[in-house]
Amino acid sequence: MLKIGLFIGFMLLISSCDNSKSPELSEGIWLGELEVQDSEILPFNFQLRRNETGKLLIDIYNASEVIKVDEVTIKNDSIIIRTPVFEGYIAGIFTENSIKGKFIKESLERTVLFKATFGTEERFNTFSKPQVHVSGIWETEFSPNTEDSYLGKGIFTQKDNKVVGTFRTTTGDYRYLEGVIDGDIMKVSTFDGAHAFLFTAKVTDSSLKGTFYSGNHFQEPFIAKRNERFELPNADSLTYLKKGYDKLEFSFPDSNGTLISLDDDKFKDKV
Repeated sequence: MLKIGLFIGFMLLISSCDNSKSPELSEGIWLGELEVQDSEILPFNFQLRRNETGKLLIDIYNASEVIKVDEVTIKNDSIIIRTPVFEGYIAGIFTENSIKGKFIKESLERTVLFKATFGTEERFNTFSKPQVHVSGIWETEFSPNTEDSYLGKGIFTQKDNKVVGTFRTTTGDYRYLEGVIDGDIMKVSTFDGAHAFLFTAKVTDSSLKGTFYSGNHFQEPFIAKRNERFELPNADSLTYLKKGYDKLEFSFPDSNGTLISLDDDKFKDKV
């Protein structure tokens, strides 16, 4: 927390020492980039504009999702962008066509290096024509062959080299993902102020093998195979009584060492 406060204070100090006219951010499309692990870059697109009163507004794009941001603070050449609902924010120094700074989550004491460039529309650079097609349903396993393994359902639509979709799990999904197919490599990403996700994978006609990055603090491998009939298990089926049991049974000692059990009379007919 102290390091984050020092970073923001340092930016404001630099700005206050500069009495020159503040630059004005260019209106139009921008490409934001976050540095995650393994030297990978997590990109996202946003539109910057001013309303009739001159207030700065930002629209962040992830596939069909548009996140409208109206809390943009400018002081000289410093900028703070706060997304709605979530606590994460971007703080940086800007010129007319660039922003450099950090994406910050104070409660978790996490920072991710951030930069943005005006006029770049392509989310990912591509160097090869698509060699594979990922449209369809993918039976997915994250952290395979470990005790942390869990299932996912990849759902993707590809048009030319553009890809949109998501990975669903039994507890939710990995948001609106957007990206490309570059040769036989898929890259998709999303950023909404709370979630900063990047998925990269090598693709064949029937398989995916790749890495899921969450910010710069977490990554895990995943594998997937085509399965148009695949459905995730019902979330209610994940917690159940073992065969041979029809109720919960456990006991524990209280502070006096007396054994307490759910079968005790005082708990009878209690929920």
